[in-house]
Amino acid sequence: MFAFETDILRFLEGFRNDFLNAFFEFVTFIGEDVPMMILLAVLWFAFDKRLAQRVFFVTATSLSINSIIKNCVRIERPWESGKVSCVRPQTATGYSFPSGHTQNVSTWGTVLASHIKKPLFWVLIGFVIFLVAFSRVFLGAHYPTDVFVGVTLGVFWAFVGNFIYDLFENKQRLFLMTILCLTPFVVLFVFSDDPLFADLYKFYGMFWGIVLAVKFEEKFAPIDYNIVWWKKALRVITGLLLALVVKCAIDLIDPKEYVQLIFVSDALKYLAFVFILFGLYPYIFKKCKF
Repeated sequence: MFAFETDILRFLEGFRNDFLNAFFEFVTFIGEDVPMMILLAVLWFAFDKRLAQRVFFVTATSLSINSIIKNCVRIERPWESGKVSCVRPQTATGYSFPSGHTQNVSTWGTVLASHIKKPLFWVLIGFVIFLVAFSRVFLGAHYPTDVFVGVTLGVFWAFVGNFIYDLFENKQRLFLMTILCLTPFVVLFVFSDDPLFADLYKFYGMFWGIVLAVKFEEKFAPIDYNIVWWKKALRVITGLLLALVVKCAIDLIDPKEYVQLIFVSDALKYLAFVFILFGLYPYIFKKCKF
């Protein structure tokens, strides 16, 4: 990265305190996978599963592209140079360029804004994207270039991904074609012993999970939205609680001896997580009549 970027990080480091650190840690959380899964659960269980699938496709493909770029460019995180420190470095997985948190929120935020089509919502989403991008630099997790490219790629892919999604009437075929496009990179990276490559396998597993979940849900438990509001709320709340339990349970599977097993484990864990949440859970709440 450019030398002046390290100067910017050092400058911001001087403003850190307990309050600002806590505030920007909260802000940066918006760019992680948990808020995205909450958004998908709310859309899928209470409003519009087609919109949820659109947000999933565009965001998951965006983050897959992000992982591929990271794995090819391999730029180290700022704190690894020893010139700056990082607050909560455990949130910074993979390489530095481009910023995954920033690209994540830029993608799903733009997809939602383009669907809602309200000027005020565009302003709100723009402000949230800016805050998440700034938080990554303030906390020392990324260089300014990382977040700039993350925002650019996220917004760009939101429109491109939306366009691609609309081209396919058969969404299952689209998901399977996406898996096919990702498979060469999955095979290529599996020969590396670099644990920072693991993020791509999470998204690869998610795509397999969504293929199985959609097929299962449409055949055995198509969601009915013509119910009272409190039942929709109950769906979302219990679904999120189930997701939390499942996530904690599958995270216990943690092979550490062999990097390739970590890749396979991550793919299988996220496949199971997505299938249980969006395939099996709708079957359960249909049987429970809510």
